[in-house]
Amino acid sequence: MEHLDNLERDGFVVVRGAVDAALVEELNGRIARFKQRNAKAASRNLDEHGRLSRVVNLHLVVDALTRLLTDNAAIAVCDRFFGEPTSLYTTLYYERGSEQALHRDTPVFATTPAERYMGVWVALDEVGDDNGPLMVVPGSHKLPPVDVQAIRREVFGDGPIDPLAPAGWSAYQAVVAAQCDAVGLSPRPVHVAPGDVIIWHPQLFHGGAPHAAARMRRSVVMHVTPKGVPVGHLDAFYDPSTARQSASWRYYRRGNRDIARFGHVDFGHAYKVRTWFLRKA
Repeated sequence: MEHLDNLERDGFVVVRGAVDAALVEELNGRIARFKQRNAKAASRNLDEHGRLSRVVNLHLVVDALTRLLTDNAAIAVCDRFFGEPTSLYTTLYYERGSEQALHRDTPVFATTPAERYMGVWVALDEVGDDNGPLMVVPGSHKLPPVDVQAIRREVFGDGPIDPLAPAGWSAYQAVVAAQCDAVGLSPRPVHVAPGDVIIWHPQLFHGGAPHAAARMRRSVVMHVTPKGVPVGHLDAFYDPSTARQSASWRYYRRGNRDIARFGHVDFGHAYKVRTWFLRKA
């Protein structure tokens, strides 16, 4: 309950040592073997230091990553927040900091009903100021509601809404940034050790600090919802009447948890590879 209280007060909470050190070591080894076994598929996503960047749904081919859902003490916080069991929607795997600008996730995780989504960030390495820590703006989840329809009229007019339109994303984030500035809310880094877990509220303003060091910053972000909750993008966010009323994907089981089933792994939103073409680790 203390973790849940902190989440509701600050918009995020750090659960120290929520994932066992032995599991962290095993997962790092399995991911390294995946990279070796799938060198051709991974090569286009590597930076100059050989680090993968933003791999979507790696857990579909490195199945042991699903243990970050089933063997993770922090997931109990999500269960309490939702009031029902937590399931896994998608994951992001990083070996370097995202360096993403401050943002809210809600425009591209537009659930029905709203705010049935959470971000769960699992550290697989030590993370300090020099290797891309998560940046959070405490209290930003409590800001007044944004006039989403006013943004829609300004950006899209009466036209169709592209579910991934950069202008629709940026306009909303700019309004939230202005709200933070108006009341003096500012970002701060979160330093973590391997096995620590950061959970954030769906309305938290957050991002990624610069990654200056050459060393790894391995982490997994799980996007979690209750089972069966549909997740839309900007089209559903700006026009809820278009939102699905049920999830369009199936689930499979790991332990006592449900995991959404998809058919490909996405490397940096640049190219996708079907799961059956990848050698699993």
